[in-house]
Amino acid sequence: MINGIIFQRDDNREYKGVEWDNWYLNNIFSELLEDFFGENIEKSWYDSNYVDVCNDYSFIEKYIELSKRENIKFRMLLCETDRLKPRLTNINWKTKFIGYDYAYLGGSYYSAVYNDIYSKRIQQFLYFKLNCNGLFEHIENLNEFIRLREDMISQDNNMILEQGDFTIYKLYEINL
Repeated sequence: MINGIIFQRDDNREYKGVEWDNWYLNNIFSELLEDFFGENIEKSWYDSNYVDVCNDYSFIEKYIELSKRENIKFRMLLCETDRLKPRLTNINWKTKFIGYDYAYLGGSYYSAVYNDIYSKRIQQFLYFKLNCNGLFEHIENLNEFIRLREDMISQDNNMILEQGDFTIYKLYEINL
């Protein structure tokens, strides 16, 4: 299901998944954005069927406007997951598929793809190939990574691998 948008500061890095400088305006304009964000976006702490993305077009337009006003280069990720909430409909943007990530539902959006593979931190995952966006190109390869990762966690009671409420993100970059 298409859930919604994550805003990220764009610094032309190679990894283009969900873990990075997300919701960068929230500190600058906390009085203006904080209430809406807390009430409508940041809900995964309380509901595991929820992913912390925005599906409100007026808030999205406001975020775009403020980003441009502050001369902040940004990117918008359109996120599709298996989570039930929220749901974004009537999408009229041009989008480009950029890959699959495996990350937390919100908060830091901790990405196992970024921290375990892209960073080259875990030796057992070095054979996995990521695309030019630092993400998996094919869901089958991501599923293989998830199986291996879960096996490592269960067999070793491994303290190296982050454990939490992960989900698969199918990501698209929005071209404004």
